[in-house]
Amino acid sequence: MTTPAGRPEPSPADLGDSGHQRFGRITDRQPSGSGHNRRQGTYYVRDDQTGTISTFSYADIVTEGFRTIRTGERVRYLTSPADPGHATYVIRLDLPDTEDYFNQ
Repeated sequence: MTTPAGRPEPSPADLGDSGHQRFGRITDRQPSGSGHNRRQGTYYVRDDQTGTISTFSYADIVTEGFRTIRTGERVRYLTSPADPGHATYVIRLDLPDTEDYFNQ
């Protein structure tokens, strides 16, 4: 598994109360360079349970290959008490079928 930006896997002690996995949907994406704190390609995810909006960049997406997500996709992610409002270790749950993806 490729971790975001070469970060080590978080330990349970690092996660604290807010470090539990969360589920949500991608609600928006800001183009490169215009994101929160000048993060490039900022994505917005709304928590399914609380409705809280968190942001993340492509570097926080855990995958091999292209790190991109489409608006409306379901994801699983972690939040950190050290950086509230920022999602990390984002995992796509709605992976597109390869044939459908490339035959558009």
